[in-house]
Amino acid sequence: MVSVRPRTAADLPGCVATLCEVHESDDYPHRWPHDPAGWLTPENTAAAWVAEHENRIVGHVVIVDRVGALWVSRLFVRPQHRGSLVGDSLLRQARIGGASMLDVIEYSTKAIELYERTGWTLVDRRPAEWTMSDGRRPVERIYCADPRSNRLA
Repeated sequence: MVSVRPRTAADLPGCVATLCEVHESDDYPHRWPHDPAGWLTPENTAAAWVAEHENRIVGHVVIVDRVGALWVSRLFVRPQHRGSLVGDSLLRQARIGGASMLDVIEYSTKAIELYERTGWTLVDRRPAEWTMSDGRRPVERIYCADPRSNRLA
């Protein structure tokens, strides 16, 4: 059984190990951060949670404050735990924590399927403010939590 709980500083090595697996599997994040633990704790972090299975970190999510709105960020699930509702549980916790927005690059089809299946509504598509290592500027999809949806609350 998977449990979701607030992330602690002691969880960061396990989160980095899981992030490494996700990066190797899915190229997320596209550019491996110089300081992965620091990347998992951006300056504007409002809250963070981990999903745990048999005392091992299998997922992670952060809520960041972007100019007064809370956004889902740094959401990832260990590849072998996908399809077991870990992402759903982390998104539910983020919604309970107040997150109402998220963004994802357009080629992340599995993540997009998760967001749309769990009640997030596409509200915008725009070029990202950053570039990939090859110089391309990906298209981001911006989602808003549907307040009428009770699938996550």
